[in-house]
Amino acid sequence: MRVRHKPPTLVSMWMLDVFCCALGCVTLLFLLNSRMATDATKASRNALVDLAAADQKLAAALTDLESTRIKLTDELATHKQLHAKVTELEGLQARLTDDKRNLDKQLKLAQAEKDETARKLALARDDANAARAQLDSTQADLTKLEKKAGATAKELDAARTQVADATDLLKKRQKDIETLAKKEATSTTQLDGLQKLLREKDAERLALEKSVTATRKDLTDAEARLRAAQRDLYAQLAAARAAAKAAAEERALAKAAAKTAADEAAVAKVGVAKAGEELGTARAQIKDLAKKIDDANVSIIDLQGDKAKLADKFNKFQKESEARFAGIATTGKKVAFLVDMSGSMGKRDLNTLDDTKWPLVVETVGKVMRSIPTLESYQVIVFSSSASWVFGAGEWQTFTGEKSVEGVKDALMKIKPKDDTNMYSAFEKAFALRTAGLDTIYLFSDGLPTSGVGLTTAQQSANLSESELGVILGKHVRDTLRGTWNRPLAGQPRVKVNSVGFYFESVEVGAFLWALSRENDGSFVGMSKP
Repeated sequence: MRVRHKPPTLVSMWMLDVFCCALGCVTLLFLLNSRMATDATKASRNALVDLAAADQKLAAALTDLESTRIKLTDELATHKQLHAKVTELEGLQARLTDDKRNLDKQLKLAQAEKDETARKLALARDDANAARAQLDSTQADLTKLEKKAGATAKELDAARTQVADATDLLKKRQKDIETLAKKEATSTTQLDGLQKLLREKDAERLALEKSVTATRKDLTDAEARLRAAQRDLYAQLAAARAAAKAAAEERALAKAAAKTAADEAAVAKVGVAKAGEELGTARAQIKDLAKKIDDANVSIIDLQGDKAKLADKFNKFQKESEARFAGIATTGKKVAFLVDMSGSMGKRDLNTLDDTKWPLVVETVGKVMRSIPTLESYQVIVFSSSASWVFGAGEWQTFTGEKSVEGVKDALMKIKPKDDTNMYSAFEKAFALRTAGLDTIYLFSDGLPTSGVGLTTAQQSANLSESELGVILGKHVRDTLRGTWNRPLAGQPRVKVNSVGFYFESVEVGAFLWALSRENDGSFVGMSKP
């Protein structure tokens, strides 16, 4: 049977008791809620204090990040300066190498070399102007950091000083060219100037190598500083995230306490809401901080890329420096070595025998072979009154490194210098290999031709001196190289002819070998007496 409740018709005493009890409970609950609201207010105030401390930590982290960004900016500027310095060093070495070729007897050729040097000077100035423009742009972006960039400014001034020194050096070289052109008639003075200039270039090359080593050390130090800065950034980010996490936990606790007394503690709600806003601001700051750190990481990656490019350039520069012999760029895949074995190759001068000269010649041939990084095949021709192959009937020999070098040295050491110098027959035999891929010739000699093709019937019957023979036959060899042996052919490059001249008394020998190499796209170096 369903029970039906009927509303009371009159207020009874027991209902009044129930109402009073309910009122007492409400009052008790009000007092409890007031107490809890007071506790929540205190907790909110503590949360505000903690948030203020977190703000201070965030401000300190931002300050540290800004300092790190300044350091990274300085490192970037340092890398750019190092790159500019390397470019200047490479340009300077190229110009110093070209200076060795500017000692021509003819004023017209000397003037051409002077114009070439002036063009390179203009290029160097353009590079320096570009570097200055880039530096000015960087300084415009970092004007607020000028007080903290004193060390960088000093390095920039040093780099500018080096550019100015290089410009002054080029001007001095131009003056040297003009002086040599005026003094062209004096051949003995020209030879002395050539030898002195070669020694200066060797010294300057050594200085450049030391500078490259120092620059590489600077790059290594910069890399270490970059890694340290990256570690500091990661540590700061971790600290900032930990502070944000702690603030979020405190905010969650304050929000939970305030929710219980929401209806009775409006003041506490306002405090919690304010704390939430401040926490939101802190989170935004943390987000900005993280973005800045990401940007800094991108900058670090870019700097590492620049460092890798600089390292590649240093390696390339070092390989190019190593692939040289006394100023000659040692190149070639299929190479013929022409070695003078005339009687003078065993003498110190016209009347003095020298047992050390021929071993020095042999050792020099070995050094040149070792310094050619692209050498694949080779053949050796020795010549005096006639020319002959050292290996076989003139077929190419495969280069196998030190084993091939020792084989060539052993074969040459069995030869004894004798007779006169028939350079024509040596070149004639060598250029028989042009159709088989010959691309480079290295000539080792200490004198002008004294026999061979090139004399007229009248000259053969005349009693010509050795010097006169050398001038006539040397000119004939150069003319034949230019017009016949090494003439331009369709689809086939000219053969480079490099010359190594051993100590000799005649000025004409150095001039002849230098002119012969220059006319055939090669280089000349003179070996002084030990």
